[in-house]
Amino acid sequence: MQLTEYIGFTPLLKAFLLTLSMSFLLGLGLREYYLTSNKRLIFGSTRSCVFIGALGFVLFQIQDTGLIYIAGLVVIGYLLATFYQYKISQHEYGMIGLLIALVCYTIGPVSLILPDWFLVLYVMAILFVLNAKERIHQLTQTVANKEIITLAKFLVLSGVILPLTPKGPIASFLPVSIYQTWLSVVVISGISYFAYLLQTYFVKGKEIILTGAIGGLYSSTATSVVLARQSRYYDARSLKPSTAIILSTGVMYLRLVVVIGIFQMPIALATLPGFLLLSGVSLLIAFMAFMRDGGAGKATPEMETPENPLEINAAILFATSFLVVTAITHFILGHHSTGELHGVALLSGFTDIYPFVLALVQGGSDLPVPVIGKAIFFAAASNDLMKAGYVWGLSKGRTRAWGSSALIFLALVTFAYGLLGI
Repeated sequence: MQLTEYIGFTPLLKAFLLTLSMSFLLGLGLREYYLTSNKRLIFGSTRSCVFIGALGFVLFQIQDTGLIYIAGLVVIGYLLATFYQYKISQHEYGMIGLLIALVCYTIGPVSLILPDWFLVLYVMAILFVLNAKERIHQLTQTVANKEIITLAKFLVLSGVILPLTPKGPIASFLPVSIYQTWLSVVVISGISYFAYLLQTYFVKGKEIILTGAIGGLYSSTATSVVLARQSRYYDARSLKPSTAIILSTGVMYLRLVVVIGIFQMPIALATLPGFLLLSGVSLLIAFMAFMRDGGAGKATPEMETPENPLEINAAILFATSFLVVTAITHFILGHHSTGELHGVALLSGFTDIYPFVLALVQGGSDLPVPVIGKAIFFAAASNDLMKAGYVWGLSKGRTRAWGSSALIFLALVTFAYGLLGI
């Protein structure tokens, strides 16, 4: 007979061992925090965390009602409060050790009730925050108050209001729901906000090439315009602005696949080979430009700060554009051939292509996948042509020739793939 069968409590034993090991890890993390922070008054360390974790496990297990567990929490809370009162009298106000003690007390119930992966994630998240004190402090000092409030409003609109919005079609001429409309806003704005944070707080003032690559996640059009203007600060022989502009377009192709995949995976899979090819071609051209860079020295201009994509005005504008483009697309599909649809795709690229792409993905589900894929590639091609015009008109030196020529070439390749490859 195996040992686990003899004991007869294999799930319970596993949960107990997990509780001890996770409490031990938290204790080690707390000890490291005490050592690096030079704390004088501390409430226990590694062994204390293990004892508290084991106590919470046992007290939660021995009674179904949980009253004994709550009583244990009250006792531990009283001891922690007494210790903290003494710390205050010594003019020390840190609460990290006390909070970690309470977290350890909850590990037992988590190991018994929730999946193992969540317990590990729970402890790892606590350890990450515990050891990221300086970075969190720097971030809170850097991020503007206005942006935190904007993010909070957006989280309410997406996390609370979105699930409550109607899911039926808005009208016969508008075959999408309010839920689909706002979900589109949430997805596009969420991806753009991630890139916005990277640009504003992590790569600001860094190498222009890195800024261009991340800008493709935010908006390749806006990034191309900004970088074309910034080329004036560089030596006329420099190709670094061109490299950054081409990279932003390469990233844009990948962003398109991700956005499409969130809503319609079959369309994303159908367009994936083409967009991977186009992204690879963009990377190759950017590499060639980088290797041919002949600038004497490097300027260090201050990059323009992009607009926060979570501003409510921007969200409402995108939602309105999405509804208008969806209505136009539905009208064309109902009264004209797919040729007119592809014509609209070419025109949409000269504005923001995402309302059109999402209108196809969410409102054109009756269309064959090749028809939708071809329209998306056509829209991306015309968007590349528009960016080429911006670069030609706003840049100077070798950036004008290299940047605009590369974008025109990418537009032709994108159009050709849409015409022949889908």
